Amino acid sequence: MPFASDFQRSVTDLDMSAARSGIFTAGIAHLRLDAENLGRFNEILQRVAPDHPLYTADQIAGAARRVLRAAARRLDVPFIRIRMRRAAEIRAALVDAHWQMPAPLESVMTAIVGYMDDADHALIPRDTPVVGQLDAAILIDAAMDALRAELDEYAEFCRFRHAEVARIGLAA
Repeated sequence: MPFASDFQRSVTDLDMSAARSGIFTAGIAHLRLDAENLGRFNEILQRVAPDHPLYTADQIAGAARRVLRAAARRLDVPFIRIRMRRAAEIRAALVDAHWQMPAPLESVMTAIVGYMDDADHALIPRDTPVVGQLDAAILIDAAMDALRAELDEYAEFCRFRHAEVARIGLAA
């Protein structure tokens, strides 16, 4: 798991007011994790990483709290940023007409992109400052064992294609 194991200290209905939580994050006063959206999140988690244990709302809330605390202390929190870069690679591989991937991996990538594009059913609203993409980042992290080799091969293919275009003098 990508998070520390002290999940029991969190709750599913986070009062993020600075006075109550000790964390001041502009734009966040309350963060509620909907049970229906958590079910959908875990359903997609099982599609992209069948062996991965399901997450509880307390675990997601605990992760959000830790990210917010680190951000409040002005510490760099690369977890979400790095996974969103991987999300961009996933999108690029899916739409690249010159790249063919195995159907099971394409299915995993499509499920992740579908989750990210369905903002109405996101576990954490996308416009929430600092943690707005944490749920998508967790899905990507869970799927990376299956996707890493394919994404690395795709990146190598893109480098080769770019070098060949430059070598023969075509416009990129």
